[in-house]
Amino acid sequence: MNLITGFDHPHFFYAFAALAVLLALYWFYRRSVRKQVPAIFLWDRPESTPESGSRRQFRRLPLSFFLEALALILLALAATAPFRMANEAFPALAVVLDNSFSMRAEGTDGASPRSLGEAELEKRLSAHPGRRVLLILAGNEPRLVSDGRERTAVGPYWTADEPAADLAGALALARSRCPGAELLIVTDRKPDFELAEDTGVFASGVSRGNAALVNARRRAGKILVEALNASSSERRVRLRLTPGGVTEAAVLAPGEQRKFVCRIPASARGREVSVTLESDGDPLAFDNTVTLLSEERPPLRFAYAADLAAVPARELDLVLESNPDFTRASSPELVFGGLELAPGNYHRFLWNPGGEGKDSVTAEPLAAQAGHPLTRGLGLQGVRWSAASGPALPGEVLIRRGDTELLSFRRRLDGYCDIYLNLAPGGSNLSRSPVWPALFWNIADFLRSERPGPGRRNCRSGEIVEFRWNGSDGKRVSVTGPDGSVRSVAPVRRRVLLAGLPPGISRIEAGKESWSVSVSALSAAESDLSGAGEFRRAPLQVAQMRENPRLPLGWIAFLLAAAVLLAHQYKLGVKRGGA
Repeated sequence: MNLITGFDHPHFFYAFAALAVLLALYWFYRRSVRKQVPAIFLWDRPESTPESGSRRQFRRLPLSFFLEALALILLALAATAPFRMANEAFPALAVVLDNSFSMRAEGTDGASPRSLGEAELEKRLSAHPGRRVLLILAGNEPRLVSDGRERTAVGPYWTADEPAADLAGALALARSRCPGAELLIVTDRKPDFELAEDTGVFASGVSRGNAALVNARRRAGKILVEALNASSSERRVRLRLTPGGVTEAAVLAPGEQRKFVCRIPASARGREVSVTLESDGDPLAFDNTVTLLSEERPPLRFAYAADLAAVPARELDLVLESNPDFTRASSPELVFGGLELAPGNYHRFLWNPGGEGKDSVTAEPLAAQAGHPLTRGLGLQGVRWSAASGPALPGEVLIRRGDTELLSFRRRLDGYCDIYLNLAPGGSNLSRSPVWPALFWNIADFLRSERPGPGRRNCRSGEIVEFRWNGSDGKRVSVTGPDGSVRSVAPVRRRVLLAGLPPGISRIEAGKESWSVSVSALSAAESDLSGAGEFRRAPLQVAQMRENPRLPLGWIAFLLAAAVLLAHQYKLGVKRGGA
C-alpha cells in the first residue's frame, strides 16, 4: 500500500542534520596510528603528540557509520509516524476552478492563468496520489464535475468560457459536499471576499490593457455592438463583419465603452454573421468575436372560420391586412372564429361579439394583468370597451372591468393555445385606438414563439433556452455543442429547457427537424484585466492530519532502531575485546 509521509515535519530536518554531523565526525576524526617496530631505537621520533595520526580518512567508511546512520533514519521515521497516512485516510482536497474567460488572458511569456493553474494542480495531485479530490467549476453557477480518488484530467471540462465566476458559491458547494476538506481556489486575481483560514488561493493573472466586445444584439437587418477599451491608453479598433468586411473604425479613449450600429449586407440577411473587433496587442482573443444568427421569423399564418360573424371579420381585416406579422394561408397556425369553433391542429382566437341588450359598459376602469406576453405595452386609458356580461371566460383572465371578463388565455392539453375576446364593436372604440394593433403584435410575437424550436436563436451564456417541440414526450431531443459533444433531453409537455449551453453555435435536432442556437459570453467585468494579478495563500493544515491510522508503524521503526543500536554496541564490544 502506498503511504504518505509528512517529509515537511521538522524531525526530518533534524535527522538530515544529524547525518551530516555524523559524516563529518567520521571524515574529520583524528586517529593515532599503531605501528610495530623491532626496537624503539629504530624509530626516529618515538614521541606521540595530539597532532599525530591521520587528519582525514576518505578511503572507506566503517560499518559503524552505516549502523549509526540507519539508526538515525529509523528514529526519524518513528518520530514522524503520526503523519504517515494511507492514501484513503489523507484529508480530501476541494479545488475551485475559476471558469471565467479572463483565465485565458496570456502574459508576455504566452502562459495563461488557466495553464499555470493546471500545472500547479498537477503538482499538488502528483504529490498525494490516491487522495480524494473534488473539482468544482465556478462559472455562472457552481457545479461539481469530479469527486473521487482517481486522477481526472481537467482539460475536457475546464473550458474557461463563462462571463462570470461565482467563487463564493463554489466554496459553499465544496463545504456542503465535503465538510473538513482543504480548500483551494485557482483563479487569476485575489478574491473580493474575505477568505476563511481553511481556504488557499493560487492566482496567477497579469494586469494588462485589453479591448473587447461586451454586448451584441441583432434585429431587423442591423447589429448593435458595444466595444470597451479597458486600458490606460488610447486604442484604435476596427469592427469587421463576416460576411460584409470592415464597417467601423474608431479610436477609443482609456476606459471608454462605445456603441456601434452595423448594417448587415443584403446578401447576408437570414444567415449567420460574425462580428470581430480588431485591435493590436490584445492579450485576450476570446472576447473579440461573436457570432449572431438571424432572428427573422416568418409571419403568422391565419384564417377565418365559417362561423365568424361579419362585424368581427371586418374589424380583423382592418388590423391584419396591414400587419406584416400576419399572412392569410390555407394551412393556418391561428384560426379566428366564434365560441363554437372546434379545436384542431391550430391556435384559436374565439370572439364573443355580444348581442342586442346584452352589452355592458360601466365607469369602472380597465385592469390588465401585468407580466403576461399578451398584455405587454397595452395602455388602456381612454379605451371604451363594450362587452357581454354573463358567464366567465375560460382560462386565465388577462383584462377585466370590474366583474366583467374581457380577455382570457388558455393552453389546451394538446399544446395549442386559445385566446378568448369578449367585445361588442358597436359600443367600443377599441379597434380605433393604438391598443388594437399593439394587441395583435403581441399575439403574433407570442404565438410564433410557440412554434417548434427555440424561442430565441441568440442568447447570452448562463441564460436558459426554452425549446418547444410538438412531438410526443417519450422521444428525446439531441443537442450537439460547439465542441461536438452530444447530449439528449426529454421534453416535458412538449417543452425543453436547455441550461448551460457553452459559447458558440449549438445544434438542436428533434425528429427530422433541426435548429441552431448561438450563445455568446460577453462581460465588461471579465474583459477588464486591470484587476488581475498574482496572489498566493496556503491553507492551514486540517486538524484530521494529526490523526494516525498507521500508528503501529512508528513502534516498528523504533524497535528496528533499537536493534540496530544493539548491533552497533555488540560490534564495539567485539572490537575492544579483540584489542
